[in-house]
Amino acid sequence: MNKSLCLVAAAFLILVAGCNEQRFIKAEDGSEYKIIKGKGAQAAAGNFLELNILVKYKDSVLFSTAENGMPNFIPYDTMSLPKFFRDITEGDSLVIRQSTDSILAAQQGAPWMEKGNFVIQGIKVARIYTSQASADSAAKTYEGPARAKAYQKTISKIEEDMAANAEQLKTDDKIIADYLAGKNVQADKTKWGVYVAITTPGTGPKLSENDVAVINYTGKTFKDSTFDSNTDQAFGHVEPLYVDMGEFRVIPGWIDGLKQMQKGSKGKLYIPSFFAYGKNGAPPKIAPNENLVFDIEVTDIITREAYHKQMEEQQQMMQMMQQQMQQQMQQQQPQGNP
Repeated sequence: MNKSLCLVAAAFLILVAGCNEQRFIKAEDGSEYKIIKGKGAQAAAGNFLELNILVKYKDSVLFSTAENGMPNFIPYDTMSLPKFFRDITEGDSLVIRQSTDSILAAQQGAPWMEKGNFVIQGIKVARIYTSQASADSAAKTYEGPARAKAYQKTISKIEEDMAANAEQLKTDDKIIADYLAGKNVQADKTKWGVYVAITTPGTGPKLSENDVAVINYTGKTFKDSTFDSNTDQAFGHVEPLYVDMGEFRVIPGWIDGLKQMQKGSKGKLYIPSFFAYGKNGAPPKIAPNENLVFDIEVTDIITREAYHKQMEEQQQMMQMMQQQMQQQMQQQQPQGNP
C-alpha cells in the first residue's frame, strides 16, 4: 500500500472509530449505515454535494477520491438518494456497509469476494454548493492535479507491464531494427522503444501531456498494407484527429512517439506491437503481435481549453442544424383540412 493510500486508510479508521459508539441502522435496501453529524448548513433542493469517498473490502482499498485526486460532485436529489441522505448537512460523515453475502446472492460480487465479509464505504460531505455553477467552479480546481495523477498512474502501469513483457518487447525491437536497417531509415529510439523518423522538422516546443495535437495520419503494417487513414477518402473520415496527450485514448505508442514531434512536424512512428494492439491485434487488418508504422503530420498544437471550446461549438452547430432540418420537415408535411 503506498503512502497516500496509507493516509487515506488511516482517515477511514478514524471515521469508523468515531462511529463505534453508534449502532448500524438498517436501510431499506438491506445495507447498514451510521452517521456522524457535522455542524454545517443543511442541504436543500437544488444544492450540489462535494463528497470524499473511500470504499474498502477487508484491507483493500477499492475506490478512493483522495487517491484519484478528485472528489465526487453530485446534485442533491432527494428522489434518487437514499432516505438517510435526505437530511444531510455539511460536514456529515457516513459509514455504509453491505454484506458480501447479499452482494453475492444478487450475483453482483467480484470473483475475489468471500462470504461473511463486508464492503464498507466512508463518505464525508466536504462542501454543499447552492448552484451547479459554484460546484462546477470548485470541481475545476481539482481537474488539473487529478489529471496529472491519472496520467502518472497510467505511465507507471505501462512501465510495470513492460517489465513483465520484456521478451515480447525484445522480439518487437529486433523486427523493427532489422526493418529500418533494410530500408536504410534513420530513426531515433524512445525510452519505451518507439522509433521516430522526422522527415520535416517543426517549430516550437515538443508535445507534452498538457497539449492537444491536431494530427493527420496514415497507418500501415510492415507489409505496406494500409489499415486506416484520415487523409484518404477511402476510409470515410477525412478530418483532423485531435489527440489529448494527457489521456491514453490512442495507442500508447502514439503518445510516446508524438512527444518527439512539434507543430509542423512530419515523420513516421515505428511502433512495437506491445504499444499498438498487442497480442490480440485488431482483426482482420492487424494480426496479433504486429508492429505498425504511421505517417504522422502535426498540423497544429492547441490547449485543452481551446479544444473543449471547439468541441462545444461544433456540438452547438450540429444541434442547430438538426433543429433546422426538423423545422424544414415539419413545414413540408401536408396540412390537414380546416
